[in-house]
Amino acid sequence: MDCVDCHNRPTHAFDLPADAVDRAVTEKRISRDLPYAKKIAVDLLKAEYPDRATAVLRIPAALEEFYRKSYPEVLVDKREAVVQAGEALKAIYLRNIFPAMKMTWGTHPNNLGHTASPGCFRCHDGAHTTREGKTISAECDACHTILAQEESNPQALKALGLGL
Repeated sequence: MDCVDCHNRPTHAFDLPADAVDRAVTEKRISRDLPYAKKIAVDLLKAEYPDRATAVLRIPAALEEFYRKSYPEVLVDKREAVVQAGEALKAIYLRNIFPAMKMTWGTHPNNLGHTASPGCFRCHDGAHTTREGKTISAECDACHTILAQEESNPQALKALGLGL
């Protein structure tokens, strides 16, 4: 086994559409002021396109069309934000989807953690045993150091300047 059998962080880590859109909103590449921005963005990213060139044309055009039909005042008042969101969606798509290689959302799951894929529990599931009968532990502290758990205002967060 190699590190990348479980962890793909040192390589090209692929996003899931909702996570990529959330990051774009957080980074202000997609405006929070656009109604239903996340829903329409995720839908456009998940749509199938025959190739990348088609996707980069259709995604921004479909976003603009959504606002033209559903929220024409938004398209007038916040056109720049709609255009910027279209550019962000193109970038997200181009970073993650390669139709010619049959690579789409989830083809290469990020196995760090365990929220979007089994991640750690692919092996740390209590079922992987050596010939000698030793099982890979499923206990969180086998790999992680727990700094705080079930505390109302953990000292660990205070030390990082994140306390409440």
